[in-house]
Amino acid sequence: MESFLIVLLTFLSLSQAVVSHAASPAQLYWESKLPNTPMPRSIQEFLPEADYSAQGGANLFLASGGVMKSRTFAYKHAGTDEELAASSNADIFFFEHQLKPGTKLKVQFSTTIRKAKFIPFSVAKTMPMSSKDLPQLLARLSITPTSAAARVVNQTINDCATPSVSGEPELCAASLEQMVDFSLKKLGNDDIQVKSTQVEKVDRAIQEYTIQEGVERFAGSKTVACHAKNFAYPMFMCHAAATTRAYSVPLVGANGSKVNAMVACHTNTARWNPKNLAFQMLKVTPGSVPVCHFLPEDHIMWGTSK
Repeated sequence: MESFLIVLLTFLSLSQAVVSHAASPAQLYWESKLPNTPMPRSIQEFLPEADYSAQGGANLFLASGGVMKSRTFAYKHAGTDEELAASSNADIFFFEHQLKPGTKLKVQFSTTIRKAKFIPFSVAKTMPMSSKDLPQLLARLSITPTSAAARVVNQTINDCATPSVSGEPELCAASLEQMVDFSLKKLGNDDIQVKSTQVEKVDRAIQEYTIQEGVERFAGSKTVACHAKNFAYPMFMCHAAATTRAYSVPLVGANGSKVNAMVACHTNTARWNPKNLAFQMLKVTPGSVPVCHFLPEDHIMWGTSK
């Protein structure tokens, strides 16, 4: 009888966990809009474990995990001497012709625990997202205006307000629902694929990775890239990427680390900042050749199978 009760309680506990997880509004929205598209693990890690939509400013900021930090690609800005020096021993940018088996690149892939969680859509759509409303936003989140967190928030708000360098449509999405809606609007609803870099075994240090057999072009001529931004909660800069070719690239590190990486190759860089870090590292000029880079785990690539 005792063993039966233990089994029953375990079943009920697991069932409750499944129901609770399935009841996540963001996950339910994904399943309703993308019933045939698996949710990448990187997105799953941003799903909140509880509904904190009714919580106040400070609680909202803390419940979402505090300031989110990610590796960003600032095509609008010039690379600084400090950034160039810090990047000199890694292949942050490379050429499209290098995407073939046997190519060796020095890369740093690191798995991090995703503490930051999506805020509910009902909250995200009410958050002020302009420089003039910055004091109101900081007050709502109980962030001190002179703090490092405030500077991070201000920088991302400015980035979101600056027009795209490529002229392509873009949106700063503060919820999974906003990301889904933007991507489907640009791609349609048929045969949607969503991928991100997957790290199977990782060493946080920069090391030499070798491209393996199995390099594949991802999706068709239309893609949407969603880049994680530094912010007070998960914020993604999503842009329609008609001038980007995406690839799925298997890698093995010198110590056996395995990565199935997503690569974005930008075919039109004519409007990028001429002193962008990519041009300084590759020693090329804007618009001369496609510029490629690996996508970090928390950046998402959307496309279609056609």
